[in-house]
Amino acid sequence: MNILIENAVPLNNGDAALIFSIGNQFESKGDIVYYSTFNYKRVKAKYPDKNWIKSPLMKRMITKIPGIGTIYLLCLLLINPIYRQMDAVVSAPGGYINSFYGVKKKIKLLSLFRKVLNKPIYMYSQSIGYLTNKDQEILAKSMACFELFYVRDQKSMDRIKNIGTFDNVYQTKDAAFLLPINHIKQTTRTNKIAISVREWNEKPEEIQDFKENIKNIVKYLVSQKYEITFLSTCQGEAGYPDDSIIAYEIVNELIKEDKVDGVLVDDTCYKLDELIVKLDEYEFVIGTRLHMCILSWINGIPAFNISYEDKGRECFDYLGIQEYCIEYGKSYEEINTKIQKFLVDTNLQKVFNRVLEVHDENQNFFDKMYENISLIKR
Repeated sequence: MNILIENAVPLNNGDAALIFSIGNQFESKGDIVYYSTFNYKRVKAKYPDKNWIKSPLMKRMITKIPGIGTIYLLCLLLINPIYRQMDAVVSAPGGYINSFYGVKKKIKLLSLFRKVLNKPIYMYSQSIGYLTNKDQEILAKSMACFELFYVRDQKSMDRIKNIGTFDNVYQTKDAAFLLPINHIKQTTRTNKIAISVREWNEKPEEIQDFKENIKNIVKYLVSQKYEITFLSTCQGEAGYPDDSIIAYEIVNELIKEDKVDGVLVDDTCYKLDELIVKLDEYEFVIGTRLHMCILSWINGIPAFNISYEDKGRECFDYLGIQEYCIEYGKSYEEINTKIQKFLVDTNLQKVFNRVLEVHDENQNFFDKMYENISLIKR
């Protein structure tokens, strides 16, 4: 089959984990996968072995014009023969059904694939974020266009239920859990810890408390003779947040104010497979980026989360380790007590069993979608 994954921009490794988790599933079955992207030249250079096409939404100014934007998208779909070859269109997994990122154009494009080209469309493993009343109306009206609509956590499911009752909606888990599971590091000790940070500009008033929490964690870990490296899924890509910037700020403050030396920042821009290999060096991960945590867990490395959005709290909830997920901007006097317990918790090995269960659950949902696509193709 020919499958189109829409809105695929894997320039940071969180997005890459999500996009290739589903793309690789199709490819493993012998299907041809096309990835529709906003950043054609850059993603093609970074992942040249994939089939990239330019997204119809690339001309953002045109698509914003009422009426004309719809006509423009319609013409692009009709004149490009590659879209007629598709057997299904699947949204890239993630968290962009949120009024902060803009919902209308993405939903409109997916709906046009169905209404104009009669292609089955699927929403795959999405977080549903805050939606304005207008965006709730847009989403509610479009739901009938989808064969299946998968949301990745309970919070998202609750938000869908708040706008209506739909029999094509299912709750899954984060799509990155579809990636291969590798637990060979379960008993390996390296005495090295990787920490991912990010500057969450949606709540700038919380950044200082976040930095203080991180500095306290680092000081405690250094006192326990751990080697610390700042490393993130999102760094070194132009146009994207570069987490190494705030990492350097924290390290410089630790040196100047607390006389803490020897803490490293790895600011290399890794590809997904390279980052996974790099993670193998570490015994534990403390991740602000959720997919830094997920990539760690599926590769045998326990991870502690500092959550800046619902997705982190929801994920650690269904993994059964809520106590090892703290709020981004909240001041924690007991932060080192939590970290100390995390580092010595012998029950963490049981989390790997839960990770396998989540992987199997996600696999079942993917297979359900695949069967649906196959039946329609017949």
